[in-house]
Amino acid sequence: MHTSCESRNGRLSAMRDAPVSLNRPRRGPPSVAPRAARAKKGQSLIEACIAMAVICLVFFGLFQLSQLAAAREILHHAAARGARAKTVGFNRFMVAKAVRVAAIPNSGRMTEPVFVNENWALRDMVATMQPGELWDEVLNNTDPVSAQENLESARIPWYMGAENWARAEYILDYEDWDAIGTSVPSLIADGSIIDVNVSQRYPLRIPLHRTFYAGDTVDLRGLSSIEAHYPLYLDDQDW
Repeated sequence: MHTSCESRNGRLSAMRDAPVSLNRPRRGPPSVAPRAARAKKGQSLIEACIAMAVICLVFFGLFQLSQLAAAREILHHAAARGARAKTVGFNRFMVAKAVRVAAIPNSGRMTEPVFVNENWALRDMVATMQPGELWDEVLNNTDPVSAQENLESARIPWYMGAENWARAEYILDYEDWDAIGTSVPSLIADGSIIDVNVSQRYPLRIPLHRTFYAGDTVDLRGLSSIEAHYPLYLDDQDW
């Protein structure tokens, strides 16, 4: 027992007398690596948000350009319908109505008659089916049914038969029909060329369109030319 105590005291004395090593590593400040990693994650998130915003802007711009291209083609079609109406002898009032009917896809929301979509079958499909299943179901439907299209088709003959603008606008009207103008020559010689111009202040309704264009409307034009042969339809001579 005495020997054990002496040996322990000897070890403690040796440890006190041992020289202190100057190369022993010292404990420094806490590492900044976790903080830098968190900063990089935040920077990546901000960069991803900026990239997604730019991609969305480009997508909106391309979608708006595609709409403008389609709208211009519709105006060319409307001008062709107006030229056809003029060459068979219709007056300017009938030509203007024919142009408006042909330009319905460019005319925005239908304001007269007031239409409320009550397609409960489609609503039930949207509520119960997965997006992929709904897409397949709609594409496989070879005979699509639209209550608004059926209403429009029934009203168009009445609209074309209206005697004045007041009665015509009571039968059928759209929010952008007033922005569509028609230019038809007044005096037409037999065998000459009829030039019908249709113009529209086309509204831009895509979100953030002012990022690419300063205004809210774009002036579009459609043109169609056809030979004037309405005297053949109006000739009273018996054949």
